[in-house]
Amino acid sequence: MKLSWDLPGLSLNLEPLWKNPSGPSWQAAYGGLMATSEQALLEKFRSGKVGFYDWPKDSPLEEIERMAIVAKKLRKEFQGALCIGIGGSFLGPAATLDALRAPEEQEAFPIHWLSNADSSSIRKAKHFSKGRKIATVVLSKSGGTTETLSGFFHLSSQLKEKGFVVVTDPKSGELRRLAKKYAWENFEVPANIGGRFSVLTAVGLFPSFLGGLPAEELLEGAREMRSSLERFAPAENPAYLYALASFLWDTEGDCKIQYLMPYATNLKPIADWYVQLWAESLGKEKRGFTPVAALGTSDQHSVLQLLKEGPRDKVVGFIELDEKEAPTIGEPSFAADPSFKFLYSHTFTEIAVKASRATEQSLRNSEVPTYRFRFPALTAKTLGAFFFFQEVACAFAGELYGIHAFDQPGVEESKKLLEASLKA
Repeated sequence: MKLSWDLPGLSLNLEPLWKNPSGPSWQAAYGGLMATSEQALLEKFRSGKVGFYDWPKDSPLEEIERMAIVAKKLRKEFQGALCIGIGGSFLGPAATLDALRAPEEQEAFPIHWLSNADSSSIRKAKHFSKGRKIATVVLSKSGGTTETLSGFFHLSSQLKEKGFVVVTDPKSGELRRLAKKYAWENFEVPANIGGRFSVLTAVGLFPSFLGGLPAEELLEGAREMRSSLERFAPAENPAYLYALASFLWDTEGDCKIQYLMPYATNLKPIADWYVQLWAESLGKEKRGFTPVAALGTSDQHSVLQLLKEGPRDKVVGFIELDEKEAPTIGEPSFAADPSFKFLYSHTFTEIAVKASRATEQSLRNSEVPTYRFRFPALTAKTLGAFFFFQEVACAFAGELYGIHAFDQPGVEESKKLLEASLKA
């Protein structure tokens, strides 16, 4: 059975998960389960109630072109942008901007996120907006998220209404009502695509255009990944096998905590996005593992001891970035100990890659289950492919667990309790 693949934009190696001596009895779960789970998932897609899978193929070209036009206009007329959103309306688009924007671009047209409506965040947003002509993008799938609206309402008096852009539900919600009443620029989040699956819709595309990125390439990467995955039989599909491995290590291997650990600082928000996707989709009916985001090498120097020699209840996934152009370590301007000459001539990419592989080998020596994604380059197409791969895998895992991956009743309850307490 093949356990490593070169896919559009990335490669994946699951061999350490499937060949770990301490692992679950894989063959017992392999085979018919894959085909039946795929059929159940495809039925959801065909019903039209779950739309993320077909979105890369069916997304309206004219709407994407309009996003690019509006973003270009705002970049010309304003000096930066404030984006207000939370959860799925923040993690995906912010991660994309963090991963792909050059420091020079952020300096030329700064984008600031207000994602947590607390006093400190509000003060920072006010400071960012002070003395600048700022465009404002408000993102909320429901159009009525308490935290998002509270920040927007509070700051609205110092923002330029001609720069307001709303990304929300096509028909309902307070943001939709306001956009219609005041003729604000607005884009739709398809009704059949949940917030945590919305990064490839206007939720992720418009902020990317606003940041000067080729946002259409996110969709192109997703389309290429979709076409690639569809060429595999269910029992050989890498996204399904990735989901199956996560499921079995949780349910049979008792690994209830599963890390995703990129070794590039600008990819850490991608791991944060992964956490929401899997936690909110699968954490139901007392089921689902706990996803955790980590960053190498920083967290390698804080949690590796626990991962290696602590309780055997963890899976660790790595993301390796092979940057072709990276700074090279030169000799310092002062007299360093000759024993450190081994550092000279290496690039910082080499250090990161070698550190991640050394960490993985150390974990494997202790029979800790691991796996690895590798990005040969960091582009919008790469991220689009990775987003789509994770969404498909997570949705498939929902079928393996026998739960509905596309609602979030626990989150909805807390929203209602918050609103009731504020009204009281």
